[in-house]
Amino acid sequence: MLSLHRLRILHEAARTGSLTSAAEALSYTTSAVSQQITLLERETNARLLERHARGVRLTEAGRLLVEHTTAALDALDAAEEALLELQRGEGGRLRFASFPTANAVMMPRALAAFRGSHPGVELILSERDRDEGLAGVAERELDLALVYEFSLVPVVVAPTVRLRPLFTDAVYIMLPKDHRLARRRRLRMGDLADEAWIQGVRSGSTLDVLPMAGRAAGFEPQIVFRTDDQTTVRGLVAAGLGIAMVPSLILSSLTPGVVVRPLDEPTLTRTIMAAAPASEPLAAALAMLETLEAVAAELADSPPRR
Repeated sequence: MLSLHRLRILHEAARTGSLTSAAEALSYTTSAVSQQITLLERETNARLLERHARGVRLTEAGRLLVEHTTAALDALDAAEEALLELQRGEGGRLRFASFPTANAVMMPRALAAFRGSHPGVELILSERDRDEGLAGVAERELDLALVYEFSLVPVVVAPTVRLRPLFTDAVYIMLPKDHRLARRRRLRMGDLADEAWIQGVRSGSTLDVLPMAGRAAGFEPQIVFRTDDQTTVRGLVAAGLGIAMVPSLILSSLTPGVVVRPLDEPTLTRTIMAAAPASEPLAAALAMLETLEAVAAELADSPPRR
């Protein structure tokens, strides 16, 4: 098999027309370049260069060899550059997942900022709820995932996954605007014992959050509908079919006909976190983590619109 190293020296000698110039370009001595050309001629059993008064030029065998190996060396150069870009966080792909309620505000802001500073990174985006996101990172199907943890239902994390807390997302109660409790400034779970509930999750480990919160307040919530679609949650509440527990992240996109009130329950909070592989995260993933932290700080400093 031909030596790519020696082929590169031959290409440089052909480009510059001089062994001395080729040596300078490649940071070798002229003697080393000459020796490598001689070894390449032995490998090919052909004379590749001929000397003349002003330097060297390709023989016909040398011309054919350069012509047929140019693409291979160009591809190798491109591969090396792609690897450098990946290591610098300037290229490659980033497989990033986020859960539905983060997609309303946090994800778009982070993506807009990241694309502006890392345009060469290919973003492969998907929507996955907490458990799916954690599993995807653990199995290296994802490079990064936004996940969350309710204090009532602690998250279970594989040893191959590392979590980075971003901010605490307050929990609110969404009510029809003409609800009897709509004029209250704050609510407690005990105030809601007789209500019908629209639950904004229909599967997974966080399905227990609402029942556990109700039981802690001394009642079993009457859940009349479950859905992962927050638009459906808002529509059903606006129609007067029930109330819902909602995170502050979605308060900027409320449906007319509903109001939200803070839930005064210190034990019922949600922490937004980023999940990444515990070892060797991509440089692009680390850059996205910094972007997410900046967006999280902006959200924490901006009170939600209600």
